[in-house]
Amino acid sequence: MENEKMETQTKEKKQQDMEAAVQADIVGMYPDNPEHLYRKMALEFYACDPQEKTLTLRWPVQDWELNHMSTMHGGLIAASIDTTSGALVRNLTGCKVTPTINLNINYLLPATAGDALLVTAKADRIGRHLANIHTECRSQNTGKLLATAMVNFMLAD
Repeated sequence: MENEKMETQTKEKKQQDMEAAVQADIVGMYPDNPEHLYRKMALEFYACDPQEKTLTLRWPVQDWELNHMSTMHGGLIAASIDTTSGALVRNLTGCKVTPTINLNINYLLPATAGDALLVTAKADRIGRHLANIHTECRSQNTGKLLATAMVNFMLAD
């Protein structure tokens, strides 16, 4: 019984530590310039799981992000996927420099105004020099899968 209690406390501590680190990373991503892309896209922490090696960030779909079809521009969906995946890699590895070396996205459904993207990145493999992440982008309103991606990062430091 005592071992289970200690194990639960350890899991809770890892959860709290990961949440705090991701929150700090998000603050660090926001430059002072109000015109910077990350500040304009208004990303928010949503969830994480250190045991599963996952991170979910929330990205509200805003009017300025809509294309001529009144759906979120695919490049901004790609930015949300890349940024969420990179934040996970930085958290799991401690590396500060993690350039994206490959980003392969499958767009499945459009994202529309008034919704938000819930972008969940999961680490498949973290090696000495590379990290392999698969990421899902879902509609917060419907839960439907909007896009999937495989993202590979170099661990440069």
